[in-house]
Amino acid sequence: MNSIDVTQIKLYQLRAFVAVADSGSFGEAATHLNLTQSSVSYAIASLETELGVELFSRGRRGASLTFVGEQMIDHVRQMLQLLNQIIEKAIASRGLQTGQVRIASIRSLATHWLPPVLAIFNQQFPQVNVTLVKCFDYTEIQTALRDHIADIGLTDVYDQSSYDVVEIGLDEYVALLPYQSSVQNKVVTWQQINQYPLIMPAPQDHGYAELRKYIADLDNSPTIAYEINEDSTIVSMVSQGIGAAILPYLAALPIPAGVQVCHLPSPLTRLLGAVIIKNSLHSPAVFTFLDTIERLGKAILTQQLSK
Repeated sequence: MNSIDVTQIKLYQLRAFVAVADSGSFGEAATHLNLTQSSVSYAIASLETELGVELFSRGRRGASLTFVGEQMIDHVRQMLQLLNQIIEKAIASRGLQTGQVRIASIRSLATHWLPPVLAIFNQQFPQVNVTLVKCFDYTEIQTALRDHIADIGLTDVYDQSSYDVVEIGLDEYVALLPYQSSVQNKVVTWQQINQYPLIMPAPQDHGYAELRKYIADLDNSPTIAYEINEDSTIVSMVSQGIGAAILPYLAALPIPAGVQVCHLPSPLTRLLGAVIIKNSLHSPAVFTFLDTIERLGKAILTQQLSK
């Protein structure tokens, strides 16, 4: 076995081997393969040379398998069958009969925006398998994309230099106050916010770096009383009257009955989008999913934000 260089064995030789075995004739095999008889003869002769054995007994009545040829033919048929299965799977994936889309998403998009998108996509392409990994913040999503754990990231977008971005829309930061607060026209003042202890996302959540900068740049920055790394816990604390909070509206959903939602004195928004690494090679299923987001994503986000 060590004396045989398998890199020199070619697929056309194996196909010729099977065709001659099936037909018992070099001429008929050539017709079946749309080749000249001399090409088929060369393919068999060169394969025999590489293997160091005779595969066919040649005579006036045609070609018949030798004993060693009989031992090999079923294995060669299996090899070619496996190759055909590989080709069929590739064609099916290109035609979107099957495929896979791997998504990494921040919690707010995964929970409140993605399900209706998935429902529509699955209705159109039921054979495509979609998997989802929820990430803590956009830095985890960048790592998932870079490590090829995910194809698409659903995230708040800050750095567009390394990514192709399909914009989903803007998500407004809102003030969350205990319901008994008296706010005119749904626009809160800093004086009203400062009446309560301020509950903020934890510092390790990099997705809220812009919010922290926004707070720090205020003339009279409110004092942060609590730092919590779970949005739903922050909202629950506000509903219990423990304090006030500032969160993106989508991240604050669902809003409990005991929480009043107000616009900030000066607006702050975050851009939400679907991102892929620039110049990356993806399957048609991934690009079709991005097309679905481009067609429907903004409308679905608008529906969620209007609730």
